[in-house]
Amino acid sequence: MKTPFALLGLALCLLLAPAVQAQDSYPSKPIKIVVPFPPGGAADNFARLIGQKLGEAWGQAAVIENKPGAGGQIATQAVATAPADGHTLLVVTVGHAVNPSLYPRLPYDTEKDLQPVAKLATVPSVLVVNPAVPAQNLKELLALAKVQPDKLAYASSGNATTSHVAAALLASMAGVQMLHVPYKGSAPALTDLIAGQVQLMIDPLLSSAQHVKAGKLRALAISSATRSPLAPDLPTMAEAGVPGYAFAAWFLLLAPSGTPAPVVAKLNAQVARSLGAADLQERYTAMGAEAGKGTPAELQAFLAAEIRRYARLVKDTGMKAE
Repeated sequence: MKTPFALLGLALCLLLAPAVQAQDSYPSKPIKIVVPFPPGGAADNFARLIGQKLGEAWGQAAVIENKPGAGGQIATQAVATAPADGHTLLVVTVGHAVNPSLYPRLPYDTEKDLQPVAKLATVPSVLVVNPAVPAQNLKELLALAKVQPDKLAYASSGNATTSHVAAALLASMAGVQMLHVPYKGSAPALTDLIAGQVQLMIDPLLSSAQHVKAGKLRALAISSATRSPLAPDLPTMAEAGVPGYAFAAWFLLLAPSGTPAPVVAKLNAQVARSLGAADLQERYTAMGAEAGKGTPAELQAFLAAEIRRYARLVKDTGMKAE
């Protein structure tokens, strides 16, 4: 006859068996990483870098699918309604935390339908202007904006994206009015900025640096609280004339809610190993990016706090989806 302890042990084994099996068999097919922006932007770059690493580690291809539009809602809904098995993932940035306050109705519940898996990166943004803009620094740019309300147009990667939030925050803190022109991604926004269709943009350093080096854009300030090693001569926004300004874009990897905890844990651990690899650290340094970290539970708390933070920003600035 089995003792109570033996029966308890058997029961625990039966309960844990499906979880162990889920972790051991994952991934059983290619992983799809959905990006809410066109190719070429920061989110797309991080998705491809981590996708390559996951493929190398597990022998299953990681396919990047770009689904831009509606401020990230199209891509987010697609993943929120996908099978919760860890084979469909989503890369999001600050806009994911802004959307619940910016849009009266979303086709998904931001906190209930998706869950954080890992943080991929944190990246400072840079304020860039078209060379034809007669401003050599941030103070001169803000002076122009004050005498010409809504005449200076700033591009963004779309409603509620990092570039939209960063510029709305700047306008609010500086007490100026500028016209918001949303695009479907950083690449088309930068194309129009270079062409002079819009005058400025606060864009992740990753995608703007090449255009600044080529002389197609002029950099005025970095958005982070400290200067970037990639541009040590470029002042922070606070140093350049807006005390207290600090903004950095973050990039999270999400999965549909209900994804088995062992699968989420396996993904989180592998992303951490990948971010620690020497070659990826070298790439991040070259992009001015900081590797992300945190457990799924810590990132869930982080995202909830960011949603509350940006709810206050939307209310205080009157930020709207254009």
